[in-house]
Amino acid sequence: MIAIKETIVKKIEQYENIAIFFHELPDLDALGSSYGLQYFLKTKYPDKDVRIIGLDTLSAQFQSNFYDFDKRHVPNEFLANALGIILDTANASRIWSGRHNYCRELIRIDHHPKLETIADYEWVDDTYCATAEMIAELLFEWDYNSVLIPTCNSLYAGLLTDTGRFLYPSVTPKTYAIAAKLVTKGCNRQKVHDAIYLKDVDRMKFTSYVLKKAHFDTQLGIAWAKLGKNSFDRYGVKLRMSMVHVLGNIKNINIWFTFYYDNVLKQWKGSIRSNKLPINQIAEKYHGGGHKLAAGVTILKRKEFKMILEDIKEYLRQNIPQTKN
Repeated sequence: MIAIKETIVKKIEQYENIAIFFHELPDLDALGSSYGLQYFLKTKYPDKDVRIIGLDTLSAQFQSNFYDFDKRHVPNEFLANALGIILDTANASRIWSGRHNYCRELIRIDHHPKLETIADYEWVDDTYCATAEMIAELLFEWDYNSVLIPTCNSLYAGLLTDTGRFLYPSVTPKTYAIAAKLVTKGCNRQKVHDAIYLKDVDRMKFTSYVLKKAHFDTQLGIAWAKLGKNSFDRYGVKLRMSMVHVLGNIKNINIWFTFYYDNVLKQWKGSIRSNKLPINQIAEKYHGGGHKLAAGVTILKRKEFKMILEDIKEYLRQNIPQTKN
């Protein structure tokens, strides 16, 4: 076990109160890592008080059917005597609840490229495909016997979604080895798959709408779609997301992106994906960032949508030899 992981273990052992934090608009890597860690710690240390912070203000639309949201508010008095653990979050401004600084000490575990230091102890490594992969590795090395089915289900969900069902280039032999351990320990793959991938008719109709809104330029290798501000409500889709996955895996499309209006943050949000060329540097120009081939942006001005589109087109023009399929 490397030094930083040993430090994380020692710090967790020192505290009776553990507060787990995740990022705004949490995906299943953020929530799966949070719940996976909480289940493990409650199993190994029944007397510790382990809370996931911010569930009381998080919409139930983010809830999956293999975990329940504890809607009890966690007071600042609890945090003042707690070790805070920030998961899957690249910068402090994205921490949901924003109450991490009340904690006595902070740890961060994250697989995004490091943008800033936000904790006292940081394990940040973008060679991992998901924070769930990092948590799983930590827990298996720490105490293999305390990794039970609820932890396995949660971490597998994070691993599955952040790798695009193991299709993304970030997947390594280590990723498959971690997945194998989770399955060996009893992960209920059918339950996880059904929770993530079974869709109702309205969601399928909405997918069709996204494709109808999409623009494709196979010569340049770009696809994009801007989803209507009220389109989610019109199709009865409760959880707003970028739907960028709909434009993926299309022949001769090298970069694809979508924009949608987030009615919680009251901002236009976007997701950019690429199969070869790094695009995180473009996202960073527009109040965002992320991984080399998967990043997010925030649109503060209407004209920025066209600016992003033109930036990506020019980027592709300069790199056409590298993007030929």
